[in-house]
Amino acid sequence: MKKRWKKITAMALVAAMAVAMTACAGGSQGEEASSDVQENAGGETINLTVAYADPEDSVFGKGVAAFAEKLEEVSGGTMTCTIYPNGTLGSISEVAAMIQQGTCDVSPIVTSSLVDFVPELGAFDLPFLFEDYADARENIEGEAGDYLEEQMAASNMRVGSWMTMGFRETTSNRPVESVADFNGLKIRIQSNEVHQAIFESLGASPTVINFSELYTAMEQGTVDAQENPYVNIYSNAYYEVQDYLIETNHVFQLAALLISESRYSSLTDEQKAWVDEAAAYAADVEWGATETDNETAKEGCVEAGMTLIELDYNELLEATQSVYDAYEEQYGTVLEKMGK
Repeated sequence: MKKRWKKITAMALVAAMAVAMTACAGGSQGEEASSDVQENAGGETINLTVAYADPEDSVFGKGVAAFAEKLEEVSGGTMTCTIYPNGTLGSISEVAAMIQQGTCDVSPIVTSSLVDFVPELGAFDLPFLFEDYADARENIEGEAGDYLEEQMAASNMRVGSWMTMGFRETTSNRPVESVADFNGLKIRIQSNEVHQAIFESLGASPTVINFSELYTAMEQGTVDAQENPYVNIYSNAYYEVQDYLIETNHVFQLAALLISESRYSSLTDEQKAWVDEAAAYAADVEWGATETDNETAKEGCVEAGMTLIELDYNELLEATQSVYDAYEEQYGTVLEKMGK
């Protein structure tokens, strides 16, 4: 068996430009939500539009806030960010397209939502690919990450830095203490063929349900279970409709802090350096927050009454080996660059 660890100020410009910038801030679908530039006593000021789907207090929210603060600091206030959380500017896929088109400047997006742009990012949906946070970060910031950044750039998306939501775990309304207990378990998954294959290999019956409808689906018994990082499980109060917290660690969820390539290329070398520094700083903040917040969320779920079950890792690994084998050739280049 192969190793498988590893953020407008008002402008005294012509009325037409003011209207354009107002439209940007409104975030209407199909209207431009890109950066604005103004001349003032301190010189040129650039404001970047930053959008993401999660709440402000999420790990992505913390990463984005760190990016905006650091960018304003290192640029001496000449580069700022206007931040739109909670999907204000659109869905994840819509914002990804806006990044590509240059109508949004920055966004943290999980790799599983970017496979339509770069299919090889699907490698990170394979089961039990990384042992822990350090292993995952070492690999994504190494040769494999460099390779994937080149692929993203070809799609007019620049990876400012790599982020994460940590391991995905399972919750259920019935105990799952071994692989055998997955048999017939109706579990909600994302629209992701690899995730589907993972749970089918465990004997479960995966079904795709929109995230916004998941709580109701569990409450009504449409599904028995679901899988998400601890932070999502706790923040969405799944402990109210699920009794068991099963630590499966089946997928390590990576993400990219995307920057519009067209916006980035319009910057001066000095401005690019500021953006790069802010992105790197944001990653440090976000990785630390993710690890800490997931552990806190796990404890919160248990305190809220969920029963924690830790499954046998080797049993899970063996049961899902067929999934790894089925996709090994498709994702071979990325896996080879990670030494998997």
